[in-house]
Amino acid sequence: MKRHKQNKFDQLVENLVKEFTKIPNFDLTQTDKVANQIFNRATFRIADISAYKDLVCSHFIPATNKAIYKSKQDFKKSRYSSLLKTTHLDFHETLHDTIRLSYVGLFHKLENYINDVIEITDLIFKEVIETEGTIEKWAKDNFNFNIKNWRQFYITQKINWIANCVKHKDGLPIKEPIPFEFKYSDKNKRIEISPEEFKKDCEILIEFYPVYLQIMFIFARHKIVFEKPIKKEDYKHSPDLYQKQLESRNLMEEKIRNFIKLLNPIED
Repeated sequence: MKRHKQNKFDQLVENLVKEFTKIPNFDLTQTDKVANQIFNRATFRIADISAYKDLVCSHFIPATNKAIYKSKQDFKKSRYSSLLKTTHLDFHETLHDTIRLSYVGLFHKLENYINDVIEITDLIFKEVIETEGTIEKWAKDNFNFNIKNWRQFYITQKINWIANCVKHKDGLPIKEPIPFEFKYSDKNKRIEISPEEFKKDCEILIEFYPVYLQIMFIFARHKIVFEKPIKKEDYKHSPDLYQKQLESRNLMEEKIRNFIKLLNPIED
């Protein structure tokens, strides 16, 4: 019997469900209006970027290739073709330009998703427990973690860097700091990315989306645990339990700090 390949979108939604169900007293069913609204926003962003990938790869790029082919044919048939220097005509620059601009759109979608993650996480945990201040600020103040530092993950750094090169450097690979993959690129030649590489970057980003929620959930749990101090007098009849609570908190703190060390960008 032939097995059907699991839908990638289904896998992503299932991963999100697993993360949401880890939150105490939080129901993803239709009975919980806030939970359902939040979950729908997260899944919408995944569907949005998936549709964008298909739009670029299945429509923009084929249309560009068709236009390039027509331009080449028109050039060959032109009565003035002998007057034009073909070495100065790069018909494929149109394709490279289309892909470069697609990275700008891709980064814009990433930014929108991150803004949603920040808002979503605060909404979720305010439903669970009353707390002050944002989780984004808590992460910055306690762990020096900035969710909008794109250099923490290579895929986000790459997308952000290409977008900045297009917007501010005419597509030239000269925006500092330069990712390792582009260190030895020709600085006088605009960035060239193949359609296959763009598609792969989109797929990596889609699979990576739930990671941002997971990270913010970690900080949210830390915030809930550490905002309320453990008072020794509350455990005067259970000194062992008091000690275990302290050890558990310290272990949680240590694990998060070790995790953040792994995320810190290596300075060139």
